Amino acid sequence: MQDILDLLLSNKVYTGIAVVVGLGLMIFIMKKVFKLFMIIIVVIVAYGVFIYVTEDDPWGKVKKQMSPAMEKLDDATQDLQQEAIDKVIDEVDKKLKKAGNK
Repeated sequence: MQDILDLLLSNKVYTGIAVVVGLGLMIFIMKKVFKLFMIIIVVIVAYGVFIYVTEDDPWGKVKKQMSPAMEKLDDATQDLQQEAIDKVIDEVDKKLKKAGNK
């Protein structure tokens, strides 16, 4: 492998050919990646249109499915929310007392 690299780097013609082949491969790969990306985007949009067309109320269905998860999340974070509120109230009280003493 080292011999091949030495041969490519020692001769400008071989280096030029290697650069052209490398660029060609890179362009080929990027075209394939772009096509794959576009296909994925089209599939996602088509699925969204399908859901929108076939459902009477797609947003309502999404909200209905998300509601239990959001309630569980709200219940799980209730203590954290209360702690944050208490901390903010304490900080505001401290700043008001400090401002009142000036």
